[in-house]
Amino acid sequence: MRKSRKNKIMAGSMALVMAVSMAGVSCWHNMAAVEVKAADEDVETLKKAASEALGDTDTKTDGVYKDETVYVKADAAGKVTDTTVSEWLKNPGSGVLEDTTGLKDIKNVKGDETFTEKGEDAVTWDAEGNDIYYQGRSEEPLPVDVTITYKLDGKKISAKKLEGKSGKLEIHIDYKNHSRQTVQVDGKDVEMYTPFTMVTALLLPTDQYKNVTVDSGKIVSDADKDIVLGLGFPGLTENLNLQDVDVEIPESVTITADVKKVSVGTTITVVSADLLDKFGLNDVNDFDSFSDSIDELSDAASQLKDGSRTLADGVNTLNSKTGDLKSGVNELADGVNAYAGGVSQLAHGSSEVAAGAQKLKDGATQAQQGIHDAKTGADALVAGYDDQSTGAVVAANALSSNLSALSQKLGSGSISVELTDAQKAEISAAANAMAQAAAQNITDDMFTTMGTTRDAYIQNLAAAFVPALTEKITAVAQNAASTTSSAIKGPVDQLAGVAQKLAGGVGELRNGTASLQAGLGRLSDGSAELVNGTADLYDGAAALKQGAAALNEKSSLLITGTSKLKDGSSQMGTGVSQLADGAGTLADGMSEFKADGIDKLTEVFKGDIEGVTSRINAMMTLGQNYRSFGGIKDGMDGSTKFIIETEAAE
Repeated sequence: MRKSRKNKIMAGSMALVMAVSMAGVSCWHNMAAVEVKAADEDVETLKKAASEALGDTDTKTDGVYKDETVYVKADAAGKVTDTTVSEWLKNPGSGVLEDTTGLKDIKNVKGDETFTEKGEDAVTWDAEGNDIYYQGRSEEPLPVDVTITYKLDGKKISAKKLEGKSGKLEIHIDYKNHSRQTVQVDGKDVEMYTPFTMVTALLLPTDQYKNVTVDSGKIVSDADKDIVLGLGFPGLTENLNLQDVDVEIPESVTITADVKKVSVGTTITVVSADLLDKFGLNDVNDFDSFSDSIDELSDAASQLKDGSRTLADGVNTLNSKTGDLKSGVNELADGVNAYAGGVSQLAHGSSEVAAGAQKLKDGATQAQQGIHDAKTGADALVAGYDDQSTGAVVAANALSSNLSALSQKLGSGSISVELTDAQKAEISAAANAMAQAAAQNITDDMFTTMGTTRDAYIQNLAAAFVPALTEKITAVAQNAASTTSSAIKGPVDQLAGVAQKLAGGVGELRNGTASLQAGLGRLSDGSAELVNGTADLYDGAAALKQGAAALNEKSSLLITGTSKLKDGSSQMGTGVSQLADGAGTLADGMSEFKADGIDKLTEVFKGDIEGVTSRINAMMTLGQNYRSFGGIKDGMDGSTKFIIETEAAE
């Protein structure tokens, strides 16, 4: 758990960081105007680039203003070897100028004005209304340090040994702030650093340095050289009490490059204590609206976190169900293939059904016609049996009666009958005529229906009585003269019995034909329904054939569609799996973003507003009060900047 003091981190810290970024932007903007203009004046170019990055000195004062520049010589690692201070006394009046300085070996560098030492560190210049430019040496330690280290291919190496080497180079510039004072913040003593801003400029030949990067700064290039500007604010993180908050304010610079036969040149670092003051941070005293915005940001982050987790849960559910979907689609595809096969068989079978229905329809029509013709023949046959003049029944009954009468006469006495050949022929012809008469009203179609022919029918009918009749009558005729009636009575009786049976058989035949006639009538009535039914069956079979053909044609589209669905479901499964991974990553990232970013930022802006403004104002006061390194008279306004030059390796 963080201590309660950590919850009082300044609400203005983010605004200050934005100001710091603006300093870097200003630095980069000014660099555009000082890109390497004189290749033979590299050091002066770097000094100008670094100085312009910090902006011009502001001299808004009614009195004397002291503009100080501290020139520091250091070795390639940053160790100080010499410090020279240049002072510019901007004189708004006339007469003498009183100053305070701890410098040694003071000399006027621009004019003939002289000075007089008056007490410890006090000097008086006979200015006569002129600005005074003087210079001196200092042996005092600097308030800031610059340390430069090198690594080649991951191993530390000195600048001197680095000369001429090739590989992956890392240059690390570390800034240290030694100017630390105790100030009052909300009535409490707090140690704070003077808010120095440090800019380091390096000139890197492009034929030696490739793929140059800088983690805190800017690179400006021309065809031959890269000027790298690094930016740092040593002590600012502690001043703003941001040690435990993920807000990074650079206190060092790391430069990387691929080098070939490299040389180590001069670096220039410019340091100023009043840069932050130029952004008006001492006016920051009302963060109410900003705090409300942070509340809204925190609420929105919470909703986004919850929404991303809900999304992840939903996508995971979808992902878990895609397996079932794929299985179902595969089963569907198999079913559709089986269905399409069945439809193809149905289409083929329906064609055969339609052809058979056509034949059945034609056969039913022919059967109806045949039944009609058979009934017509049966009607005619019954009429032939029942004809009173020539009908078969009448003839058979007459024959039976005549033979019975003859038998009675033979029983009463002898009869003498003479039969000539012509008479016997007539008897035989009469018997045959009787058989033909029985068949004369029967049509040929009726005989076909009965399974016989007209001639066969006559022969069969005559065979029942014609031979016997002819034989008996002929025998009687031949023996009539000498035969008594009793002698022929027996044969006549037999013949009469045959005739009686014939009459009975003809009657039965007539009754059977009548039954056939009735059955054919009923069959004829039913054949009409059969014809209508087979016609309907044909129409249905034709429709089935057409529908099955259309269904078979469309089933190929169904197969194609389910195949695409199957492929699509597989692709969807892969995509949903990736989506699930992405949604989970998003949810985890949003949780981390809220916890490590938004929540911490909310902590920053939920502290004591008065404490925030007090800390900012205290820091700005420290910067304003740092007016000189070499010394300055009480009540005199001024500013100072340091220019630290590291030597090139040889």
